[in-house]
Amino acid sequence: MALVFAAVCGMCSLGVTHAEQLAARSSASTKNDLNYLMYTPDDYASSGSAYPLVVWLHGGDQGGSDIEKVKSSGIPKLVEDGKTFPFLVFSPQNPSEELLYPIEKVEAALDEVMSKYRVDRTRVYLVGFSRGGFGAWAMAEQFPEKFAAVVPIAGGGNRHYLSRTNEKAAFWVFHGTNDEVIPLSDSVVLYERLVGLKRNARLSVLEGVDHSGVEWAALNDPELWDWLLKQRLDVGPE
Repeated sequence: MALVFAAVCGMCSLGVTHAEQLAARSSASTKNDLNYLMYTPDDYASSGSAYPLVVWLHGGDQGGSDIEKVKSSGIPKLVEDGKTFPFLVFSPQNPSEELLYPIEKVEAALDEVMSKYRVDRTRVYLVGFSRGGFGAWAMAEQFPEKFAAVVPIAGGGNRHYLSRTNEKAAFWVFHGTNDEVIPLSDSVVLYERLVGLKRNARLSVLEGVDHSGVEWAALNDPELWDWLLKQRLDVGPE
């Protein structure tokens, strides 16, 4: 047995001696082909002013390649129904019907939008529902310098990375007690972590409200929009 072990170890040693591990850099590029809706206020064309911008991340049912689906819920649905807002709304479509938002693509598209439109960069806000709520938490962690306020509605995420969020950003978390799709505890854990980090955070737990109901309860709350538009972030010189 000792001879066999020695022989095997000798072969292992021989293999390691001749193995190589080379450093390389990928030159592949990923095409950013996100579809999105862009809402501009009624007076945008006649005004030279910069406007606040809300990023809307939809839920799972609106993913894919048909941009019309995005109009069926959330802020785009409110716009379709005739509601007007005093801010720009950028609504990117998740290209997947099953996976989470590709947040790096969303961020790149957001940068493109911000270069094309007159955006008040101190007042960029992020609102997401369900799968979009997961995206909102992730973007707040990955791109903390971007958003003055983040509103995750019935979402979830990784609380361990919340320490990367901007200390100056504000958070308002919404969740319903009767949510059978995303557990209320997912939002509570993240909110409590924000509180532990001494972030500006608030949590609205809506009694008797289910998963789909909390989206509309949050978006139809006038206090949300009043609160949102008061949030500002010092982004420094462009």
